[in-house]
Amino acid sequence: MRQACRERHLRLTPQREVLLRVLSRAQHHVTADELSRSVRRLLPSVSTATIYRNAHQLADAGVIATLHRPGALQYDPNPDEHDHFVCSVCGGVFDVYLTRVSYRVDARRSSLGKARVERCEVQLRGRCERCT
Repeated sequence: MRQACRERHLRLTPQREVLLRVLSRAQHHVTADELSRSVRRLLPSVSTATIYRNAHQLADAGVIATLHRPGALQYDPNPDEHDHFVCSVCGGVFDVYLTRVSYRVDARRSSLGKARVERCEVQLRGRCERCT
C-alpha cells in the first residue's frame, strides 16, 4: 500500500503511515469506527476527521477499496478487483474472485440514459462455512 501511495503521489504523513499499518494488519473489512479506534490506539492525537479524510483519499486513489453495506461503510485493504460474499447469519464479509461475470443493462427498465458503466460489483449472499 505504501508503494501504491508513492505511485499515486500521495504523501506518507505520520497519520497516513499509521492508517496504512492498521489496514495492512486488518484481518477483515474494517468499519470506519473500527479503523478510527485502531488508529487512535497508536496515534491518540489524530482526529477522527483526519482518519476519515485520509481513508477516503486512499480509496479515491485506488490504494484501498470500500464496501458499502446497510448502516456501515467498510474499508477493504485489498485494492485488487474482486467481489464479496456476505454471510446472512454472522455478517462476515469474504473476498470472492469471480471469473467471466457478464451483465447487460436492460435499457427498457433502467433509467441510465447514456451513462457509462465502469465496473460491476457483485455481492453474493448466503451462509458462510462456519454458519452452515
